[in-house]
Amino acid sequence: MKNIMIFSGTTEGRTLSLLLSENKIKHIVSVATDYGEKLGETSSFAVIKKGRMDEADMEAFFDEKKLDVVIDATHPYAKEVTENIKEASKKTGVKYMRYVRNTDYENKQIDKIRYFKSVEECVFALSKSKGNILLTTGSKELSAFCEDEKIKERIIARVLPGIESIKLCEENGLSGKQIIAMQGPFSYEMNMSMIKQFDIKYMVTKQSGRIGGFDEKYLAAKNSWVELFVIGLSENEKGNSLKEICDELGIKDINLSKTANKINIALIGCGMGSKSFLTNAASEFIDEADIILGAERLIKPYTAKVEKKAYYLADDIIPYLESKQQDRDSMLNVAVLFSGDTGFFSGADKLSKALNKACANGRINADIKIIPGISSVSYLAAKLGESWNNSRIMSIHGRKDNENLQKEIKEAVMTSFKSYILLSDKKQFLELLNFLKENGLLQCEVYAGYQMSYDEEKIIKIDIAAYDETETENELKDGLYTCLIKNNSVSEVDLTGDKNSSSDMDKCLNIYFKDEKFKRGKVPMTKEEVRALSIAKLGLRTSSVVYDVGSGTGSIAVQMAAMSDKLKIFAIERKKEAIELIRENCRIFNVNNVTVCEGEAPDAFEGLPAPTHAFIGGSGGKLTDILKRLYEKNADMRIVINAVSTETMQLCMELERSFKIKDFSMIQLGITGLNHIGEHHLLKSENPIWICSFEFDN
Repeated sequence: MKNIMIFSGTTEGRTLSLLLSENKIKHIVSVATDYGEKLGETSSFAVIKKGRMDEADMEAFFDEKKLDVVIDATHPYAKEVTENIKEASKKTGVKYMRYVRNTDYENKQIDKIRYFKSVEECVFALSKSKGNILLTTGSKELSAFCEDEKIKERIIARVLPGIESIKLCEENGLSGKQIIAMQGPFSYEMNMSMIKQFDIKYMVTKQSGRIGGFDEKYLAAKNSWVELFVIGLSENEKGNSLKEICDELGIKDINLSKTANKINIALIGCGMGSKSFLTNAASEFIDEADIILGAERLIKPYTAKVEKKAYYLADDIIPYLESKQQDRDSMLNVAVLFSGDTGFFSGADKLSKALNKACANGRINADIKIIPGISSVSYLAAKLGESWNNSRIMSIHGRKDNENLQKEIKEAVMTSFKSYILLSDKKQFLELLNFLKENGLLQCEVYAGYQMSYDEEKIIKIDIAAYDETETENELKDGLYTCLIKNNSVSEVDLTGDKNSSSDMDKCLNIYFKDEKFKRGKVPMTKEEVRALSIAKLGLRTSSVVYDVGSGTGSIAVQMAAMSDKLKIFAIERKKEAIELIRENCRIFNVNNVTVCEGEAPDAFEGLPAPTHAFIGGSGGKLTDILKRLYEKNADMRIVINAVSTETMQLCMELERSFKIKDFSMIQLGITGLNHIGEHHLLKSENPIWICSFEFDN
């Protein structure tokens, strides 16, 4: 078997190395960078040699390893490296082969590089672009780039610091701020600094090789997401196919289809859209991608080695990959781009399942991985300095089931201090704001992130109480929106519920309404602080069935009902005036899960479903009878009683002797507030109240 060395740096080099390893053929793989080393397949058959070598280094290494053949699979732009490999091979008598894809590289984009035969072709391409241009071709050909005024005003020319060079710049109409007069060589760091300082989008250079600083320009452009325009690729690359190389090596029975036709697919979360928020792992794979797929908006900024397609559905992608896989002699890297994070309301999950099924059925031969991105929710939260743990998170992007959407939004907003919602567009954002106002959620603040991560990014704050649809609509622009809704009537507490509960739909609830929001009349009402603590003592869950006995204004029933439309609330009240107030307050707070029951407890319980919880605010002197009937209804329920009179308080204190109960608690709540009288503040105390809570122990 021959001694083989591969000079890698491309997908072709990795393909060949994998193929040889799978067929148990020993070989050496030369890579120039850490990233190249990471891409290399290390095995007992492949030895990675990292680091650049000049011609003399190559000659010494070829002799030391007694190589029989070297395969050049370096990047098309690495002309100097290719010439060194050729020359070293010639001097040492080692067989040289050039492994290239059968692709026309002229005037094509390769790893964010565009090659041009002439200055004129490059100028024409720049005329179709937007953004600042760093021109590093010197001053002699400057006139060709300055003929077009729209190009000239965007040029930053880097020239030698001589009088002649500067004079040529001035003669071609460049101002002083457009001229960088410096003597090279220019390091990678210096190129990066200039790109950042002058907000460069395009760098123009000649095919100058390593001595001319080409590598430093290329790496700076690549890592800054700048396109590199190269003048000087004069002819198509010539070389050998994978099969031809294997035949030349005398490997006749090698299984070409096993690796050569394999597709490496990465489903990539691109974050909000700006390249600057792409993860390094995602960026590295996209750089190596032969094919880039995804929605038009997402794939537009990126350059593929072979082609880009606006495909993001499995029905389009799988047949396309099947056709691309046929008759190939090189592995394909395919990047499928998704907005945001791949695990967060993303099409990546559905596509991943479809691709794996296609692999299992033999339709495609692929390795599939998922690279996550930054979600718009985490980005907006960071921008606002907010957390998003314990928040409700929804996506109504692209959804049309309006009735269900409204129920979900209402339940989310009314039970959570923070709700994050992903939206499709301006129209959907306005519909959300109108829905909040129409449903009386005036205590809500809305923060919206518009076109986040882009230059036109804007964070908008809207108070629903002061929201004006016409004024807001005129201020908004079309584009993508992500919202944070803060409901200030809900306490910011841990809403994750019982740690032992396995159901996300059966969680602890908490909400807080102000007294002045309720219509009261002359009917007594439980004060907001007492109401909040009493409801908290109930320990409600979304599956609860609750009796509000002696409901009065319905403040307890309404506040509980607003927590979740899954709760079933029965407001039991004997006074007709109070019955109308309960119904009116249900309308004010737009709750539809309160059943108003006119009648006196406990007889009014007849025909009602068994409760899981009961709040007793008024008993009409029948507390013992009420508790007995509740026990008959459900001997495993939780009860909270408010006691104002000493008689009721005494009955509560004797409950442990009268009933079999557990988790008994009785606390006195005294509330003292401040009254403003002129310039003074006087203390005002409310009547003390006892809150008794317990569970029946069956």
